[in-house]
Amino acid sequence: MNQSLRRSLTLCLVISCVLIFSSTTAQIIKNDGMAVSQWAHKPLDIDGQLKDWNDSLQYFNEETQFAFNILNDDKTLYLAIKSKNKQNLNRILARGISFSVNTEGKKKPGPTVIFPVLERSSQPEKPVKGQPNLKEAQAQILSRVRKINVTGFAEILDGSISMSNTYGISAAANFDSEDNLTAEIAIPFSLLGITSGQDLIALLVEINGIKQPRSAYDPNRDSRSGMYGYPNRDYRYDRRPITNKQNAATGFWIKSTLAKR
Repeated sequence: MNQSLRRSLTLCLVISCVLIFSSTTAQIIKNDGMAVSQWAHKPLDIDGQLKDWNDSLQYFNEETQFAFNILNDDKTLYLAIKSKNKQNLNRILARGISFSVNTEGKKKPGPTVIFPVLERSSQPEKPVKGQPNLKEAQAQILSRVRKINVTGFAEILDGSISMSNTYGISAAANFDSEDNLTAEIAIPFSLLGITSGQDLIALLVEINGIKQPRSAYDPNRDSRSGMYGYPNRDYRYDRRPITNKQNAATGFWIKSTLAKR
């Protein structure tokens, strides 16, 4: 093989590798980014396993470490999420992920599905002897995902609905082969208020935070004299809200154009 032919083959191989890599790398989406919904050629089987998505999610948000994708048909909006940061697992399981839709394309929460939601056990958990098995722990987690929380829907009271509800909202969670938490959500257009011919919507995907009330001011807390001889009531401390980054919500807004048949 002459040198010129060898160089040509090497160049073709490099180009092929680049094309393969670029086709399998998710597109980075920041807050206020654009994520185009793709057409779902058939109703999806909502089981959390992502097999209908070919286990490949098109978009990635660095702040939440979520890989995600959006599909729709003429009746339903679908969302798939994979959490690639295992350190976020406890936050997600404790608070859930909010998926909110604004049909006017504005950054204002509309009908919202919160999932996954762990059902609290009424009995204390039994201590586990030895090193816990990861797959068993995951199975126990999934067994406690028995409800979907909703808010902002015109036809549904805010609160919890069954996984097998009659509203047409479907959701499921699972763990993939790399132990990443995965979730699928399907919401009928009719519940979201999406009409035929509508193109642009806004979506919020967020790991929920914990709201912390301000500390109550106690006038009897400390009556010692402070600077200048006035009673030290420690106003600034008592009036200041408790802040903790771990308790803050983490999420992003995106705009999406709905796919057409």
